[in-house]
Amino acid sequence: MRKIFQSIVPILLASSLVLSACSTKAPVKEAAKPAEGVKSGEAVTVNFWDNYTDPTQSKAMDAIIANFEKQNSNIKIKRSSMKADDQRKLIKPALLSKEGPDLFAYDAGPGYLGVLAKANLLMDLTAKSESLGWNKRFPSWIQERNTFNKKIYGVGTQVEMLGVYYNKKIFKDLGVNVPKTYDEFLAICKAAKDKGIVGISLDDKDQWPAFHIESMFYTAVAGKTEIEAVLNGQKSFDQPIFAEALDTFKKLITDGYTTKSPLAISYDDGNKEFFTGKAAMRMTGTWMVSGMVENLKEDVGFFLLPSVKPNLPLMAPGGIGGTFAVSSGSAHPDETVKFLDYMFSTDTAKIWYEANIIPPLPIDVNAINANSLFKEVVSLSATPAGLSYNIDVLMPQKINDVTMNDLQELIAGKKTGADVVKNKQKAFEEEKAKGNY
Repeated sequence: MRKIFQSIVPILLASSLVLSACSTKAPVKEAAKPAEGVKSGEAVTVNFWDNYTDPTQSKAMDAIIANFEKQNSNIKIKRSSMKADDQRKLIKPALLSKEGPDLFAYDAGPGYLGVLAKANLLMDLTAKSESLGWNKRFPSWIQERNTFNKKIYGVGTQVEMLGVYYNKKIFKDLGVNVPKTYDEFLAICKAAKDKGIVGISLDDKDQWPAFHIESMFYTAVAGKTEIEAVLNGQKSFDQPIFAEALDTFKKLITDGYTTKSPLAISYDDGNKEFFTGKAAMRMTGTWMVSGMVENLKEDVGFFLLPSVKPNLPLMAPGGIGGTFAVSSGSAHPDETVKFLDYMFSTDTAKIWYEANIIPPLPIDVNAINANSLFKEVVSLSATPAGLSYNIDVLMPQKINDVTMNDLQELIAGKKTGADVVKNKQKAFEEEKAKGNY
């Protein structure tokens, strides 16, 4: 079985580099020459697709583009922003038609970026990584998640992790503290239920939210090492420890600790339930920091789901939120790479952090205008154990299609954890046999 990465390295390296203000930063180099067929000084347009639909993050991207265009009057960035689900459907046909973007955001897993690389639809950025100093500027694990067949095809957009947001006011009223063990976590759920408060705001009408719960409980019950063994083809999802992880999650629902009828609740409505103080906790990702602060101000905190198995270290699933890749059919490859390089330069680090995005760049967060929740999240990303894996972004879409339906059946009580992991592994084997992983 081939490995999904050239090698597995501790994600702790990334966290330490992100948090260190003293790390060596590679200089941002200028593009050597205009694209072929473009006269010197002639303006060119780089078509750019991204997924920054959140208002705060979108504003940050606009600011980065404006600053870049001021410094490069001959390059114009034509930005199109869309939801990730919509882009997944559009990107491959767009690239094949040669009418697609020059630069675009995409999932970094073997079932996504890896498939486009195999189809020769992406520009090989290995030489650019060397000449522009990306190997010094970005943590090695981020480069590895964009590497297929020893070639680099993208730059990681941000460091993300999954955890538990909590309402500080509700915790105070319940007389509870941030849990250090899973038993303490369950005790908080029970205390909330006894007071008529939803313990955990849970939704899966949109199907994808359950993927995050799956990754969190795989990490808390099975652990990172077991997950890695599956991703590397050494073990199977279809084993009792992963089934137990899903059944442990399901017990939260059957014990009445979550939102009633989560399959009828959208992600946005799940957030609203938490924002309005109807739920004590909310399991989701760090991309929600700005929304949490906007709605709850200083009344919101964040912690990592305690390990269910006492022998496992405290750890959150995480990785890069996505990648930026360049089309192999780009008419302006040099200008496109120049903009990509600028997006993750020392000039832009402060903009990203103040938009509550953790870029793959070092900065002292105490020196920027960041809210206390964001600083708390960045601190937790540096836990000694590092980060585990967010499974769905690594899986081909057909595996996710099978799993999202099975997770809904699990939530509805129609399937067990054993059923879900058996079907997931079957789909995994089928996709690997087709060369889609």
